[in-house]
Amino acid sequence: MDEIKKIPPVTRTVVGGVLAVTLPVILQLVSPYRVAFIPHRVAANWELHRLVAPFLFGGGGIQLVFSLIMLYRSLNELEEGHFARRTADMTWAFILICGGIIGMNTPLETPFLFAPFMLAVVHLWAQANATNQVNLYGILTLPAPYFPFAMLGMDLLNGGPGAVLCSFTGMVAAHAYYFLAVIYPRQNNNTLPPLLRSFLTPPQFLTNLVGNGPTVPPSFGTGNRAFSGAGHTTGGGGGGGFRSAFGTAFRGGSATAPSAAAAAAQAPTAQAGRGAAGATGVNSGTGQAQHRWGRGNRLGSD
Repeated sequence: MDEIKKIPPVTRTVVGGVLAVTLPVILQLVSPYRVAFIPHRVAANWELHRLVAPFLFGGGGIQLVFSLIMLYRSLNELEEGHFARRTADMTWAFILICGGIIGMNTPLETPFLFAPFMLAVVHLWAQANATNQVNLYGILTLPAPYFPFAMLGMDLLNGGPGAVLCSFTGMVAAHAYYFLAVIYPRQNNNTLPPLLRSFLTPPQFLTNLVGNGPTVPPSFGTGNRAFSGAGHTTGGGGGGGFRSAFGTAFRGGSATAPSAAAAAAQAPTAQAGRGAAGATGVNSGTGQAQHRWGRGNRLGSD
């Protein structure tokens, strides 16, 4: 139990939610219909669980295992790095992203939304770690931002154009959020219009409910502070710092220039390869994390 509590709260909740929704369906204790996204039942019968459960049904078979590992690694790195343990900010970010996924998939009549949610998480991770290199199958090395497109290619091979379209909605929603929260402020001198800042700031009740980190203020708590543009924490562990769009390291509201050691620590290399299911393992060496995204025989091996 102590080891579980060490997992960041958003990562722990999402992965636990996937298990809680998926396992009863696999064991045939619950019908898949009960967790499907059916808009008219949400509107007519107020079955609000259908706004959450479709994102957490991960299917079955060995693909579920690989998907859980990928989801855990991506969420954990986002929560520890890009969001710097700002639980309310990360929760609100994915509420907005999932809202976009629902909006785009309603006309597509997609019953289960785990695939676009997974691609949204991976795309956000790739954007936040844009300097990383991803190794696909040990054959092709490409920048991390291109990795989600490789995943779309695998979806095309496995499920056809319909699967690609469904997953692509997750990439669109995640990139829309990242543009508004990071790219747009970076292009506008770290400022945001009040309405957009208010939209991207987690509601106060959510901050009160889940907290937003012990030392880091909310992303848009003041008029001139932009979201964590580089997506890496600076200095020590624990998520105590964040990085502005112009690369200045902040801790507790004071600005300092990042040291060469910190800069080196902020650029881990990631190696990944994605199979039909997708998975991730970690092999930590001398300050660098190497990730394998691929079939089971790739997990935790070089």
